[in-house]
Amino acid sequence: ADRLGLDGIELHGAHGYLIHEFLSPVSNKREDAYGGSFDGRTRFVRELFAAVRATFSGVLGIRLSASDWIDGGWTVEETATLAGQLKQMGCDYVHVSSGGASVQQKIAVRPGYQVPFAKAVK
Repeated sequence: ADRLGLDGIELHGAHGYLIHEFLSPVSNKREDAYGGSFDGRTRFVRELFAAVRATFSGVLGIRLSASDWIDGGWTVEETATLAGQLKQMGCDYVHVSSGGASVQQKIAVRPGYQVPFAKAVK
């Protein structure tokens, strides 16, 4: 990315994509070091972020689903904790979204419905 002259990179960890699949207890049923507890489920994204940050000096952020919108899923509190950890690792911003881990999600879509998540993570 540096060689290409890119100013920034955003890792996509939301909407059921790979990073989100590790984060969400709805989809992550692993029984190894990458599953189970919060630390286990966030290990992959922390390792990935560290590897990208080590090789890219530009703006580096991440998009996260703040909630799975399902009981027993990824929560805004977990998102805020992870965001704090990533900030300490050199994360420049978090792009807050939600949903995507389950077809059973119940999203209350209305104008500004993501704003409370962003405020909680900020």
